[in-house]
Amino acid sequence: MTGSQISLLDSGGDGAATVRNAVAQCLDEVRRLGTTAEADTETCGGSLAVIAGIGTTAPRALQGALLLDALAAQHVELADTLPFPDPDALFANESWDLALVLSPWKQEVPGRLAALTDSAARTGVVDTIVRGAGGRAGINTNTWAAQAAMETVLGERIPGSVLILGAGGSSNSVALGCRRAWPGARLIGSARNAEALASWATRFDAEALAPGDLKALRAEEAPALIVNTTTWGETDASEQQPFVFDFQELTAPGNSYFDLNNRVSALQTDALRAGMNVMSGTFMQRVTNACRAALLDARIR
Repeated sequence: MTGSQISLLDSGGDGAATVRNAVAQCLDEVRRLGTTAEADTETCGGSLAVIAGIGTTAPRALQGALLLDALAAQHVELADTLPFPDPDALFANESWDLALVLSPWKQEVPGRLAALTDSAARTGVVDTIVRGAGGRAGINTNTWAAQAAMETVLGERIPGSVLILGAGGSSNSVALGCRRAWPGARLIGSARNAEALASWATRFDAEALAPGDLKALRAEEAPALIVNTTTWGETDASEQQPFVFDFQELTAPGNSYFDLNNRVSALQTDALRAGMNVMSGTFMQRVTNACRAALLDARIR
């Protein structure tokens, strides 16, 4: 899977401009769907937005500071938030403008939507749904958000190799971001679930390595960028279990580490001690929410 390069990084190093570039790309994908995500004056609630959500963390995410900050920056006023237990309940309700799709539903929802952006279709992942005149549109904002974060932590460096740990839904979004930013980079994945890893590798023309085989990779050449897409490090409790990967065998001074978890985890600390450039998932989450706020602004106005 190769193609032309699409970079989000601002040439002047302006992080805010990089965020704007990611948002612009996300909005452009939605516009290419035609009228699907345009405002429906019969169902749209005027200038106030109603946001729904499904997933185990939906009630908390709907009240999260990062989402509220993004809405305020876009001058989107929130009328209500509606957490639902599952897609059936979400789709039965017609009062919301935009919905957050969180685990465990990100890979289940795409098959229930007639319209998907290119990123959602290529990854099989939807993290956001917008209701419009033509129906519901499934969007993967995380591909653009993850790419913006990875390009930022690397600066203008082009990595020779990128190692992605984990083979869940987020690994697909990260892989597509890598393929857009650095089409020629060596893309490697590793995960305990061999079947999921093999499917991921085929989808993104990548290499699949079992966790036990990563030591040989380090001996060959340390990956320029390591990305943790697992939930290890998301909570204190998660860190009580052994990490399946020998992380310290993969680190090297001057290389980069990106962790999708917002929390400052033991892995991030270990990477800093190793002299690596480190980024948590906070920047990615801010870009995701900036995309959602911009989508809402386009829908309700």
